[in-house]
Amino acid sequence: MVEIRYFSKSGNTKAIAQSIAAAVGAEAHDISTPLSGKADILFLGGAVYAFRIAGKLKKFIKTLSPEAVGKVVVFSTAGNPAGASQLIKKQLRKCGIVPAAEEFHCVGRLAEDEAVQKQAAQFARETIDRLDHDKR
Repeated sequence: MVEIRYFSKSGNTKAIAQSIAAAVGAEAHDISTPLSGKADILFLGGAVYAFRIAGKLKKFIKTLSPEAVGKVVVFSTAGNPAGASQLIKKQLRKCGIVPAAEEFHCVGRLAEDEAVQKQAAQFARETIDRLDHDKR
């Protein structure tokens, strides 16, 4: 099962989450919605706020366990070039979860751009294909 969760203050991360969801045939939910079971693949998104990820996103990550998620694929939107990916991955590792190497990042203000949304969708499809192939 593929799940998508995100934290978004401005709507930028939500826009990318919805593009990913449409591409993989799943629904995107903000982090207030718990996982509906074991997620084989969890796409998890956030952004950087004052050089940190949101406290609510950290709390959500702490609810995850290696038993609840197979692979976690991180996506982010932020003004800085590195995005929030490394910060999110650091929090996942603290919970014993090894994040997937694949990640997607875009500058926040570009999240509504159709070309960027297509890139996010393509990233999601290719990541699913790659992770499914690696299982075999």
